[in-house]
Amino acid sequence: MSTPAKFRRAHRALAWIAAITAVVWASSGAIHPLIVAIGPKPVTFQPPQTSFEAAAFKAPSAVLEAAGISEASQLRYVAVDGHAALQVQPAGKAERQGERIYLDAETGSPITNADRARAIALARHYSGEQTAAVRDAWLITQFDRDYPWINRLLPVWAIAFEDDIGTVVYVDTGGDRLGTLSGSSKRYWQGLFQSLHTLSFIEVPYLRPAAIGLMVGLFLVTTVLGATMLLRRGGAQTSRRFHRRLAWIAVLPALLFPATGLFKLLTDELPGQSAPLPPAISTAQLSALPFKAGDGALLEAIAVPVFGGAPVWKVVALRDAKPEVRLSAADGSAIDGGDEALALRLASGAFGSEISEAPVLISSFDRDYGFANKRLPVWRATGPAQQTWYFETRSGLVAAQLGGPYGELKQAQALLFNLLHKGHFLDPLGLTPNQRNLLMSGLAAIIVLMALFGVAIRLRGRGPAAVLPSAACPPGSERR
Repeated sequence: MSTPAKFRRAHRALAWIAAITAVVWASSGAIHPLIVAIGPKPVTFQPPQTSFEAAAFKAPSAVLEAAGISEASQLRYVAVDGHAALQVQPAGKAERQGERIYLDAETGSPITNADRARAIALARHYSGEQTAAVRDAWLITQFDRDYPWINRLLPVWAIAFEDDIGTVVYVDTGGDRLGTLSGSSKRYWQGLFQSLHTLSFIEVPYLRPAAIGLMVGLFLVTTVLGATMLLRRGGAQTSRRFHRRLAWIAVLPALLFPATGLFKLLTDELPGQSAPLPPAISTAQLSALPFKAGDGALLEAIAVPVFGGAPVWKVVALRDAKPEVRLSAADGSAIDGGDEALALRLASGAFGSEISEAPVLISSFDRDYGFANKRLPVWRATGPAQQTWYFETRSGLVAAQLGGPYGELKQAQALLFNLLHKGHFLDPLGLTPNQRNLLMSGLAAIIVLMALFGVAIRLRGRGPAAVLPSAACPPGSERR
């Protein structure tokens, strides 16, 4: 049997499994932009400008000790109904996932339901919804089907409004950030996408990636076999002609979509480097008040935990969007050098040694630090082992990591996936995100259509069925 004949036979043998794969993955991929398009949109991405008036309050250590709090993972002064309050996330693994505590900065008394009320105010701020009643509000401490890992922020509040589209707003009260917005239609299509495209319903360890790898791998093999036959002349059957013509358009995306998807699947299963959590803030380290009477209206004062050192207060005044003061939490002394100096402290503590190069400010998302990371601005710093970490000076958190085990491989995967799977190679053409998504969905739809023509050929028994780029049989090879 000649090599072309062997390719045709293998192509035909894989036709049905490849057809199912094409329809399931290409069709679900095509609806992904729909999820973005139909969901509610935020009216702003900027946090609200709520402020309090600086005064000579009790030292934070005294307030926390009176409340029985010896350590905190997050702590900041914020405005609650126009008055200063200490927002506290108690330390400990369980406490980090719980509801935040609010203590009146002047009296030290707890403020009941303050975290829920803040979450609702944030939800109204970001969604623009000012009239609809709140149907429900609940705290989310782990990612799930409606709030997947891509949103990064935890814990968050989910605020559901009584409106026509079932709006749910996810907000982080610890940073006054928006997680995401969702509506009933978006949740339906998002659930369908997760079931079809990621097989999220399979919860057995290793079975889900194995199933995806097998089906998409066969899809890719069928594509390659079909592509080798494209230059051979096909038959006269209508479905065969359309199958071949569609193949010329779809051959490249039909190779790139599964290849980049498999690359992502494989690299996602590789062990990664866990970002260290900032150290707990000890009450004993907070003897100095970060502001004094007469300092005016302040947006917030944040105790930034530093690896291997005392926390640093960042005080943000209402009159300027940038932090104006950085003070040692231990004695209240000023820290010179601005955010860069603070980023240097964070990086040196996290890496366990002084870094040789100054941290670099990242104020917008780019190829290495993408939109999914959520946090901006951040500082990029390179450690002694050439690992690159991104530090957020507002929280002390490591926002993202590059390097470490398989770091270069994972970085290459992320780049290729964004360029080829999501279509960002089209960005130089000046397309809007919606236009780019529409074009990529169109290519996925062509793959589905071609698969259906291949199925039609197979059902009629008129030669090798092709699901992805294939040709009809060469002259004289039609079934007799």
